[in-house]
Amino acid sequence: MEENAPRYVDEIRSVAGVAACALVSDEGRIMGKYFREGNLSSSLFAAMCATVLASAEAACGSANIERPSMVTISAADATILIVSAGETALITAVIEKSADLSTVQRQLLDIAVRIGEEA
Repeated sequence: MEENAPRYVDEIRSVAGVAACALVSDEGRIMGKYFREGNLSSSLFAAMCATVLASAEAACGSANIERPSMVTISAADATILIVSAGETALITAVIEKSADLSTVQRQLLDIAVRIGEEA
């Protein structure tokens, strides 16, 4: 999957409203990324997003709910989406507040399915 990471990152960042993104292993290792210069620490962001998804999975397991496909973190100025992409990868994306969130979610879920099928 790592050899295709740049292609997937380009596809993710081409989604209207994506300001920054990364393709991350379930352990928090960056396989590909797009962050504007000085925007944030991409390695810390990736690790924290992997931790959030792992915590959501644990919470779902405790409640006998299936593994989550997406975690949404909403803030006043942007939204962070963490999308499960198969068993060993995830998509992290910072979404601009002006974006159509439901459209972005749908597009990222489609990309995640393709990544998961490849893994």
